Amino acid sequence: MKEEITRGFPAATASTADNAFPAGEAVGPYAFVKQGRLVVRHRPEGPYPVVVPCPGVRLIINGRECTQPTPVSMKDTVQVETAEKERREGNWSVSVSSDGLQAILRTLPAVVVHRELPDLPPARILQLKVVEREERFPPLTWDQLLQELSRLGINYGVDWEACSRVVASCAEEEVVIARGIPAEPGKDGRVELLFSSDSKVPVLAGEDETVDFRERYVFTSVEAGDVLAVKHPPWPGRPGTSVKGEVIVPPSPRDSTLSVGEGAVLTRDGERAVAARAGRPVASRWRNLVKVSVLPELVHDGDVDLNSGNIVFKGDVLIAGNVAEGMAVEAGGNVRVGGLVSGARVQATGSVLIRRNILSSVVIAGGAPAFLQGMLPQVHALAAGLQEMTTAIRQLLGNPAFKQGDLKGGIGPLVKLLLEEKFRHLPAAANTFKKQVKTMPPGMAAEDLEEFIREVERALVRSPLAVRDLRELETLAQRAGEWEKVFASPPSAESDVVASSVHSSTVIATGDVRVVGSGCYNSRIQAGKKVTVSGVFRGGEIQAGGDVHVGELGSRGGATTRVVTGPAAVVTVGHAFENASIVVGGRVYRFNREERGIRPWLDKEGNLRSKGIPKGT
Repeated sequence: MKEEITRGFPAATASTADNAFPAGEAVGPYAFVKQGRLVVRHRPEGPYPVVVPCPGVRLIINGRECTQPTPVSMKDTVQVETAEKERREGNWSVSVSSDGLQAILRTLPAVVVHRELPDLPPARILQLKVVEREERFPPLTWDQLLQELSRLGINYGVDWEACSRVVASCAEEEVVIARGIPAEPGKDGRVELLFSSDSKVPVLAGEDETVDFRERYVFTSVEAGDVLAVKHPPWPGRPGTSVKGEVIVPPSPRDSTLSVGEGAVLTRDGERAVAARAGRPVASRWRNLVKVSVLPELVHDGDVDLNSGNIVFKGDVLIAGNVAEGMAVEAGGNVRVGGLVSGARVQATGSVLIRRNILSSVVIAGGAPAFLQGMLPQVHALAAGLQEMTTAIRQLLGNPAFKQGDLKGGIGPLVKLLLEEKFRHLPAAANTFKKQVKTMPPGMAAEDLEEFIREVERALVRSPLAVRDLRELETLAQRAGEWEKVFASPPSAESDVVASSVHSSTVIATGDVRVVGSGCYNSRIQAGKKVTVSGVFRGGEIQAGGDVHVGELGSRGGATTRVVTGPAAVVTVGHAFENASIVVGGRVYRFNREERGIRPWLDKEGNLRSKGIPKGT
């Protein structure tokens, strides 16, 4: 667009209204822009106003373009040209979400940019400017949208009102123009336990009981004939519909398996577990299997000593007296000792509760199922070996010197060669793992595990020559790694140890350890979860997976005493003595003097923080 001050004529021939000085106007040169025209005013003898061009504007004076500030007189022929208008094309697209439940229209409008000279007030040095004005247009038509919907097969749940609005819109938008109906997932089968899953119920001590054992525990029990668990079948889901009118099938709900161990029986329909005897009900879960048993209780009225002999029992053991020096007690359930344990060994799959003290003894509570631990080395060998084999084959296939002409029928010959040379241990590991799976309790070997075993046996033992694609081995390696993680974290109960005090002993628990009396002396405590010592802990070490609470740590005599926890744990110490130390997530704090009210933890930066401990210690 071109704008001239006098339509191509010299400025001196312009009308008086444009160029003459009105009566009383201040003397001085100036120029201004009005309605796209540049107007110049000055006295005949000068001086002259100066016009400064800007990007997007061509200043042409007497046929010559000026790019620098230039004086302009009323006799000059001046042209001001703005840049041509610019057009930016719009675009649009329709896409379907990965689940097929939404069709999304994205639009970017077409834009035409108009550039104009704005009115500028009089100035001796006039800086030209350009104003841009955008004009927007819809990027698509109604017919174009209908054709695209037809091409993509979108015919269900279309929001025609939204379509009409977006087609007429000049805004940049992302609009859902069609919605399907999602499938309603079903409900997995489940096993409902009709007894408390927490077998330990705390009961406060009565007035006539000693205070050094502040809590005791009773255990859930059932009578013969009691219903222990009920199996609820899976509930199917409801299909949905995609925006293309296709049926969306919901995933099949998983069923659960109810099985029984000793002391329990299944009803004929397999949907209820019933106690066959009186005792303590227990349940273990692994994947979709729930196994319910009723553990009996062995009551030993006196001491465990040379007269009684060692006690080994599959269920719970209740000992009214003491466990004497050199004796052992092993239980498949919980152990309760009414007296003390001295110079002995007590081991239980469940929890161990000792009313009095532990003296020069070893007490262990909890443990993982043996058959899962035994299977872990084989599944690890399969996972690592398959991963190494896929890497070796990929390197061979990528080597320019390797001739692939003999592998037109698949990579089977290469797999067989590697199994005979570098990976001879894999077929043996597959066979051993298969035998171990057969020994698993009924229902525990899920279908996907058995199917994985079949695929491993086919590829590594029976038909390695039939392996056609590297993706087959990569999939097996990935699945083996997933099973390794499953077996590395077997189901296990968090079994606790509770005692009054501990002297020169080792106490190990998969759950918590609680010492509720005077405290611990020259002992080692290891807990999978929390450790609570109400009294003192002098000499020895605490290792805990969770938080630790100690009333008094160390001694004035300087006995070496240490507490070790993970990075997420918090240690609380009421009173700490010199030569004691606390390790939280590998960061160590040593007490060089007596301190009170200590509560160390790691902050987000991994620094050990605590009352009285500066940041970064």
